[in-house]
Amino acid sequence: MLSRSLQAWLFAFALPAIAACAAAPPAPEATPIVAAVIVKAREPATAETIVRSAQAALGRDAGVRYVRPLAGDAHILHLTGPATREQVPGLVERLRATGAFQYVELDSMMKIQ
Repeated sequence: MLSRSLQAWLFAFALPAIAACAAAPPAPEATPIVAAVIVKAREPATAETIVRSAQAALGRDAGVRYVRPLAGDAHILHLTGPATREQVPGLVERLRATGAFQYVELDSMMKIQ
């Protein structure tokens, strides 16, 4: 059995510290991802050039965040808020219409039929 002084110490210091650690909620992501898009520029381009071209095409309708390069000079971009899921097909069409990109498609899982 614990002595009274040890019990008092646990209640005074250890238990509140453990409770504070357990109660900390995970931090939410700052900008929610609406869609992932694979793009390939007509000419080899840097990540900054890809993002600038996409932002110029989409304006304020969508946030654009660079994710990573892919093989064959393609890149993954995340479309973020303030865009909504309903706007994504139109945003993809606007990227295609710029002529700056050779390939623009949603990044999605393909299923064999």
